Amino acid sequence: MMLPYSSQGQGETTLVLMHYLGGSHRTWLPALPYLDRYYHCVALNTPGFGDAAGFKGYDVASMVRQVDDTIRGLGLKKVILVGHSMTGKVALALAAQRPDYLEKLVLVAPSPPGPQPMSDEGREAQASYQGTRAEAEKFVDGSCSARLPEPLREVAIADAQSASLAAWHAWPLSGSREQWRERIGRIDIPALLVLGSEDRNVPGIDAQREMMQTHLPQGKLEVIEGAGHLMPMQTPQALAARILAFAAG
Repeated sequence: MMLPYSSQGQGETTLVLMHYLGGSHRTWLPALPYLDRYYHCVALNTPGFGDAAGFKGYDVASMVRQVDDTIRGLGLKKVILVGHSMTGKVALALAAQRPDYLEKLVLVAPSPPGPQPMSDEGREAQASYQGTRAEAEKFVDGSCSARLPEPLREVAIADAQSASLAAWHAWPLSGSREQWRERIGRIDIPALLVLGSEDRNVPGIDAQREMMQTHLPQGKLEVIEGAGHLMPMQTPQALAARILAFAAG
């Protein structure tokens, strides 16, 4: 079964855009006007989130399989895969399978391929999340270095509230703890890693650089100064500019 998605723009190369824990295809709305002038853009909803709230399969391997099935079902031949946070781990795991359509890889503030370091307090907060307005507000605001513009903030809050709680809880309790380092190994593909200087949700720049050296020898690291975790919504133009430059390189 194919995952729900949005599609816009045109071109022989497709940017397949995936979202963070609690996001959806709507996560990418602010960045799309900068990207879809040059590329076909497909923004996916991963199992349990957005329009895929009713879909099952929350472990990394299940997400990889469903993303791959969707890309193949859409008949995409040239893909730049973009993973953000939770789906950064999914993107790495999919890239490790060397699918014939994959040309380049972009990781935006990715979760690491091994177990994600997280404070007990942070893990407990995610694992006990119940989708209330107050929890969703705290989650969204805490993931940004500056408050999002109100319309965008409301989109992010609505996405967080509409997520499947089973999918949400599965990530801190299981998916984020999965060990994929050996299965991923070295991936010889052009890769871009984009981090926010003020992001406190994922491992810092040094840890990300070590991850890249281990798994992505062709990787390039970019840091968006002042950005928090939700770069597609908080700094869409700066993020899009880096993706476009990498895609065209």
